[in-house]
Amino acid sequence: MTREDAQAAAEGKNRTHYEGLGDAWAVLTGRNPAEIMGQIVGTVLHEGGTRPSWQWKRGNMDHILMAWPQDQPVRASVLMTGEEGEKLTPTSATPLLDGLPNDLMVDGVHPWENGMGANVAVSMIEGKNPMWFFDPLYGRDRADLTPGVTHTFLVAGLAYAVRKALLDQMTITQGPQYEAYAEQWLAANPDKGRLDVPPLQVDVSDRHMIMPGRNFCEYQMRAIIDEVQDSQLENMPVKVLFVSFPFDNREPLRLVIYASKMVLGDLEPEAGMAIDAYIWLQGRIIDIDEAPQQ
Repeated sequence: MTREDAQAAAEGKNRTHYEGLGDAWAVLTGRNPAEIMGQIVGTVLHEGGTRPSWQWKRGNMDHILMAWPQDQPVRASVLMTGEEGEKLTPTSATPLLDGLPNDLMVDGVHPWENGMGANVAVSMIEGKNPMWFFDPLYGRDRADLTPGVTHTFLVAGLAYAVRKALLDQMTITQGPQYEAYAEQWLAANPDKGRLDVPPLQVDVSDRHMIMPGRNFCEYQMRAIIDEVQDSQLENMPVKVLFVSFPFDNREPLRLVIYASKMVLGDLEPEAGMAIDAYIWLQGRIIDIDEAPQQ
């Protein structure tokens, strides 16, 4: 690996666009998604609801997003599609996360091959790497996702792993930053092998950081919890963690992170606690019928 390759890895340039929601469903349900998707779709269609901002037309096709439960910020959703005036049929199912509003400039879009969603890149700081999230309402948002245009996005994270941050150093054993470090360490220690590479220790004494993970839309982060709320998706208790990431020359990035009991185990998050987490980001342009009254 050349120095340029190592730099590319550290910047997250070698990530992949993983087009699957199995991990997200698994942490929210605690079960094998393949076994329960039929049950989830059935529950959403029988007990769920929709909103005017979750309905759109494209050509002669109607699209309606149904979501359940209606009174929780973390929901199961099903996209129904069909020709105008005809019966609508379910085409995809996605965890739907209510997020916090952030004004972000569109940098690029990677539509999923099935056409039901897209990974969206937004620019946090000019000249720096963009941040990626999955947009479950890409069909609705598509015409507005023009690079260079700023929108208010609702942004949320789903935790795949959470632990209490005990030290001012973070141990990294995977991901682009670790790969870059491992290559440099092996170059400096030619008599050693891959298994000899020690973990990478990163100073995180300021306790706020967010770094690219294995796939686009996935991030390794450390933050201090500002507030904790309780939620529930069917039988799975979900903690709602509010965090923010300060920047020198722009508004902070405000995130709500959903951490299921399956992920938390015995950990009881509380305000003021520093956490390390591995998260998947989701975002959508703000639902107009939820916007503040003008």
